[in-house]
Amino acid sequence: MVFNQWESSDRPNAAPVLVRTARQQDLNRLADVLSSSFHIKEGVIGWIYPLFRMGIYEDLRNRLRTKTDHYVCLVAINQATPQASSYPLGEENLVGTVEMGLRTQSFWQPRSHAYLYVSNLAVQREYRRQGVAQQLLLTCERVALEWGFQELYLHVLENNFQARRLYRKAGYQIKHAESSLSHWFLGQPRQILMYKHLGE
Repeated sequence: MVFNQWESSDRPNAAPVLVRTARQQDLNRLADVLSSSFHIKEGVIGWIYPLFRMGIYEDLRNRLRTKTDHYVCLVAINQATPQASSYPLGEENLVGTVEMGLRTQSFWQPRSHAYLYVSNLAVQREYRRQGVAQQLLLTCERVALEWGFQELYLHVLENNFQARRLYRKAGYQIKHAESSLSHWFLGQPRQILMYKHLGE
């Protein structure tokens, strides 16, 4: 399903972006975008990067194949791909993605306590700061309202200042910071739970 097409006149370098639901044939490009956004290819990690990518591919493939209520994976397609592109003829230039699904605080809580949770927001490096992430988030809001939900939740690492600015600009507020053993003993950054109320 195609949700919307977006062009921004106040961003001279922004290309028109089409947001639609992900398809099975998108899996390779999705795995590339997610892997390169969340894992580095340099150093020792570079040796096991293919394993990270394979894990992302398989997890996503299972989620797309499992038809569950209130789950969606959205992709952003650049509609102005240059003719000299590295993509095969007829293949779309997938530049971003986001997932949204139901989640509960604890596995023993009833489904009635579930809330809509945004995850895996990723944009290809050369298309960042062009409004692609904002458009994906806005489409999540539209889908959430269609499903009858009034709030969205997401996590962000406390030291990911760029992502925190993006979410604050999109209207998300901090609910609380979550400390864990890795934070207390290993000095890992905390996860911050943010939410947005989708008013009328």
